[in-house]
Amino acid sequence: MISQKLGDTMSAEVECIQKMLEDHGIAHTRQREEILSLFIMESKHYKPDEIFKLLRGKGIGIATVYRTLEMLRECGIIKEISVGKERFYELKNNGNKHIYVHFKCNKCGKFFDYYNVEAVQEYVSAVDEVEKNMNVKVNDVNINLYGICGNCKY
Repeated sequence: MISQKLGDTMSAEVECIQKMLEDHGIAHTRQREEILSLFIMESKHYKPDEIFKLLRGKGIGIATVYRTLEMLRECGIIKEISVGKERFYELKNNGNKHIYVHFKCNKCGKFFDYYNVEAVQEYVSAVDEVEKNMNVKVNDVNINLYGICGNCKY
């Protein structure tokens, strides 16, 4: 039963990946599937070198990782987050407005997502106001917060 559910999950994942690539006119390859699988199976931020380390046993080189990330970013499947000199990637949310709030600990370097419905709704209202007053359309907002995380605080 568990292996059946795992098989169904993997099947759905592969279909999802194929659809994402197809919708953006990108040829489906095993390497692209492997890289997108990371983002779909575990929703988190990945650095390119982290992706390489996770997938090098599957014959995927660092150049392939960088090329694929750039291609997926350009077509809007993943989002690049720059924090100082570091670059992270995550699967992009396909809602109307993308509001990402990230926190980076200055001490340990960990990176966290923050999501609070009320806070996001307030921010969306502010963005709506900017759109109205400036006659623009905002599709993406990235908020980076820096400080000391709860583990490093004490």
